[in-house]
Amino acid sequence: MKKTFTLTVMLIVCLTASCFSQDKRYIQVHLKNGSVLKGKLLQEQPAVKIEMFDKSIFSFQPDEIDRIEDVKYVSPNVRYKKKGFVHYTELGPLAMSNRASNGVTTSAFSFQTTNGYKFNQWVYAGLGVGADLYAVQTFVPVVLSMRGDFIQKGDKLPFYFVEAGHGFNATSNDVDSVRFGGGATVAAGIGLKILFSNNTGFVISAGYRFQRSSVQVLGIEKKEDFNRLTLRAGFSF
Repeated sequence: MKKTFTLTVMLIVCLTASCFSQDKRYIQVHLKNGSVLKGKLLQEQPAVKIEMFDKSIFSFQPDEIDRIEDVKYVSPNVRYKKKGFVHYTELGPLAMSNRASNGVTTSAFSFQTTNGYKFNQWVYAGLGVGADLYAVQTFVPVVLSMRGDFIQKGDKLPFYFVEAGHGFNATSNDVDSVRFGGGATVAAGIGLKILFSNNTGFVISAGYRFQRSSVQVLGIEKKEDFNRLTLRAGFSF
């Protein structure tokens, strides 16, 4: 589990750093004849050479150019979805030091899929179901998920999420004197959606996850709370 957690964190950090790196310069060239072209700058001297999205290359002499502006490049294949059906599938570790009643450190791994409707930029409501695999217990959370985008321009969209519902305990009751029960579950956090085609994109997120459970031993019930830092990666469309 420690290795899985480390690899997931490294993946999220690398992808985020890659997405925000500015190693390519995109410009908008205004020509004296009134034409405007946008593309990746390949050469600045002695002539300005740019590569368009369709991979075609244009070259202009300085006396043909009125002005040049730096622009943030967004693929024309990317389209922000203002409303409609949206799907999320995410997985990752649930990390934090927490010990169960038997003294076992309960590391965990989580998977969740959510389907719902986006009403506008700020409000998405969906129903999520998944599996939280702790070292000593297994839960099947069923949650109402609320999400929203902080911006709606570009191909990198930061978002928030809030979830609440019930985690059904799916732990095998192998010992007759021990019974496991589920309880309320709540999660909240922020994330980043990186669009690569239409509204389809890669999703990374981090937040807090709470899960309540109960363990009944010889008829005596004890409540147990799992508090976790959740790190997830997945896709959305």
